Amino acid sequence: MIIINDIKNAFLPELIIVIFILLNIILSFFINKNTYKKARIINIIGILSAIISMAFMQINPTYFSYNNSLLSNTYTIIFKIMILISNLLVILVSSSMLREKRKRTFEYFAIIQSATLASLLLISANDFLTAFVSMELLTMSCYFLTGFRKNHKSKEASLKYLITSASATILFLFGISYLYGIFGNINIEEINEILLTQPINILFITASLLIIVGAIFKLGCIPFSNWIIDVYEGSTYTTCTFISLIPKIAATAFISRLFVYIFQYSPILQIITAFVAFISIIYASIGAIKQTNIKRFYAYSSIIHSGFILLTISVSNVYALSSVLFYIFTYIFINIGVWSASIIYNKEYNTDNIDDYKGLYYKHPYYSIALIICLIALAGLPPTSGFIAKLYIFTAIIRTNTIFLLILLATLLASVISIFIYIKIIKILFDKQQNNINLNHKFHKEKVILYICALITILICIYPDMLIKLSQITAYYI
Repeated sequence: MIIINDIKNAFLPELIIVIFILLNIILSFFINKNTYKKARIINIIGILSAIISMAFMQINPTYFSYNNSLLSNTYTIIFKIMILISNLLVILVSSSMLREKRKRTFEYFAIIQSATLASLLLISANDFLTAFVSMELLTMSCYFLTGFRKNHKSKEASLKYLITSASATILFLFGISYLYGIFGNINIEEINEILLTQPINILFITASLLIIVGAIFKLGCIPFSNWIIDVYEGSTYTTCTFISLIPKIAATAFISRLFVYIFQYSPILQIITAFVAFISIIYASIGAIKQTNIKRFYAYSSIIHSGFILLTISVSNVYALSSVLFYIFTYIFINIGVWSASIIYNKEYNTDNIDDYKGLYYKHPYYSIALIICLIALAGLPPTSGFIAKLYIFTAIIRTNTIFLLILLATLLASVISIFIYIKIIKILFDKQQNNINLNHKFHKEKVILYICALITILICIYPDMLIKLSQITAYYI
């Protein structure tokens, strides 16, 4: 009976994803010309089933399961919904991948769902062993996704990803071993209770730093940021869309809990993390200026936004966490929007060159306007959700101490550079020296997703109150 309750209240969406992973593997043995076309429908059903299943889970009070290794509450449910919505949108923009892979479609979706499973488990992880296993499953899934193209760039990117992830794993494990040596425990809730009565020492700070450095590998901040650039360039557009969202959301949920429950007791740790975030924003903003490849450009953009997320997480209070939740939710639609636009363009002309977008507005105004809305949102300018999200984050940091305010001022200067890099792309779209490339006017599913994402980006800016309130409620129940 206890096992059934644990499955129902803490493992139901994960169980459904496991079933559909197995289904994908089984169907990969019986594939034919018609079967592969149904792969997307089958996996959409799986994702929707997982979302619906969360209506039957216990969220208040917090439910602890499997000997306190997993938990379920409002916080985990909201993050899981964001993961599954992101996965659903990725599947919807994957039509070009379906045609390219054909007989390997079910294998591809099996890997994607494995990464989704790992992300869901990482969000619910209440001890470091569960978190470690989840992170490794997520890493291996992303590694296989990166190497799925089987060309030299893909192989190079997957190898670099594997080596970098191995380094991050070593640091993460060292940190866990030190924490266990200090507390004799690896459960996050129980370590928090011990810290309420026990002063911190240098060994605790060292262990915490190692864990943070290992965990931010998934966010792609300094010192683990170069893997993002290589992985994006060597992967398919669908894989880039997936990797730019799902691991980032899962890592944000996990790292936020660590800061609220464990790392908040060390102000030095918070300042170091904030400084790492700031350096990541500066590094990526400067690196993006000289890019001519659209994938590499979005890779640097991803690092910038990871830096903003990590900076706000380091503040370690409920208001800051609510701003992170709002930021992540808006980022899902902005990110899917820009990648959808790139998928459409690449599908027609197989080009990654930014200069090939010259004068596109004059030939395809609706497509260009939707892309411009998403780019403006990435820059954090009005009238988009990106502006509200950045404003919310800056407000959260302003409420903290003087050192964080100094870092914020420096970050605001870096934001000016990041705004410039997005405006550079917009200027290219309006360049009157047009190229000879014309987008086909035929129907694209990705265009529908692009227009929907652009519309949502505008609507959130106009009506942000409901989403802000949801973010605040969710942060309170962490």
